[in-house]
Amino acid sequence: MTLDEKLRFMLLQEYGLSKAIKDNTISDTDLKLIRKSTDNVIIQNEIDNILQNRTHKKVVENVTKYQRVQHLNGFAAARARLQYKNELQALFSSEKYVSDLDKQEIEKTLSR
Repeated sequence: MTLDEKLRFMLLQEYGLSKAIKDNTISDTDLKLIRKSTDNVIIQNEIDNILQNRTHKKVVENVTKYQRVQHLNGFAAARARLQYKNELQALFSSEKYVSDLDKQEIEKTLSR
């Protein structure tokens, strides 16, 4: 763990890990830092649930946005399709919090 991560975790700990987790404005990076740094199984499970929900929302948003511009013509529509497609591919390959249903939806969307 880097010095920045240690200091950040100390601040989060001082604020209260449970309180920090319940704050909707906490970043995914901070949640992952707390999860990595704590041995409390309850907190780890809560963080997993939060990250799974956030990831699901990202998948739904990107699929919806991609579908909106899927059949449009023009440079801007092509750029938007490419952006949403890249974001979906990144979620599919890197996130361990993507559910099987979300993976199927991503595959279905990317194969169009």
